[in-house]
Amino acid sequence: MTELPSVRVSVTERERALRELSQHFSAGRLALPEFDRRAALAAAADTRADLAPLFADLPAPEAPPPAPHAQGNPLPAAAASVAAVVVLAIVLATVFGSAYWLLLVLFAAPPVVALITRLRQRDDPARL
Repeated sequence: MTELPSVRVSVTERERALRELSQHFSAGRLALPEFDRRAALAAAADTRADLAPLFADLPAPEAPPPAPHAQGNPLPAAAASVAAVVVLAIVLATVFGSAYWLLLVLFAAPPVVALITRLRQRDDPARL
């Protein structure tokens, strides 16, 4: 926040400053009266130079931990795949007036489910 100190701050920058102050308050680095004072100054800041002193004695904010990779159950993807194939078969059977399209469900659904399951396992680094 210290680059180009004379540049006016946006609402987004003020909100980010308030979030960072909240993180410092949650970490116990700021007492409630100090947090309130700094939050009021951050909300009223016009330039980046107004925000810089609010963080001068505080460490840089910690990056949030990465979201844990979900150990997804392949069943929902498989069910969605089967449902898509069934719907496609019914639509094609209705449009073309032939029940042979319904055989598509018997032959296409298992390979589609197997393919999607393999692709999900391959793209899931937690499974390696």
